[in-house]
Amino acid sequence: MSSTDEKETKRLKTMSKFEGKLLGMGNPLLDISANSEQDILDKYGLKLDSAILAEDKHQPLYKEMVEKYSVQYIAGGATQNSMRVAQWVLTKAGKKDTTAFMGCVGQDDYANQLQDCAGADGVLVHYMKDESTPTGTCACLIVKGERSLVANLAAANNFKATHLESEKAKEIVDAVDIYYSAGFFLTVSVESLVQVATKMVEKNKTVALNLSAPFIVDFFADQLATAIEYADFVFGNESEAA
Repeated sequence: MSSTDEKETKRLKTMSKFEGKLLGMGNPLLDISANSEQDILDKYGLKLDSAILAEDKHQPLYKEMVEKYSVQYIAGGATQNSMRVAQWVLTKAGKKDTTAFMGCVGQDDYANQLQDCAGADGVLVHYMKDESTPTGTCACLIVKGERSLVANLAAANNFKATHLESEKAKEIVDAVDIYYSAGFFLTVSVESLVQVATKMVEKNKTVALNLSAPFIVDFFADQLATAIEYADFVFGNESEAA
């Protein structure tokens, strides 16, 4: 067992039983963000105000951003960020330790950064760890206030329903009243989403789903159709609903 796993195990063992209300399950990513120029978007065929999954042609983008711009590394992933913001609001209302998040990360420094950041915000993270794949990243290119997002899921793409069999995962799922997921998770593990959503429905609890991006609706329609059957609330914008 690595030192990172030992620290995580000790942290979970010493932590009191989770009695929060909100669970997010999704793709944990480390955002690599930079104010950039239109030429780099043109080079990689990117559009502003859009979010896509990285293809092979996009792989050099991340290194080029680091070399060309002054980048910021920010804990990200749509669902994980939603849990962080939700916990910030709840903490302001005097309700600490109310949110939890599950997703898959690598066994690396990026994963440690994500866990430290989420933990500092009061979110309990129970990551699945993939020793053979690096933690996912998301290129955030900002031009005149608008963003283009390119997600390289890496380890985030390897979340498995078997992680839900861990004692901590069972404890979290049993405790919460609301389960939330961004549509991006539909590209990873519909099985996991359905497993948690089914338990929520059986106990008359709440399931919320975000469409997240037009490509989810366009190219993952079957997965979306499966998930939306469980949803009490569906969030989307005009471009996703068009």
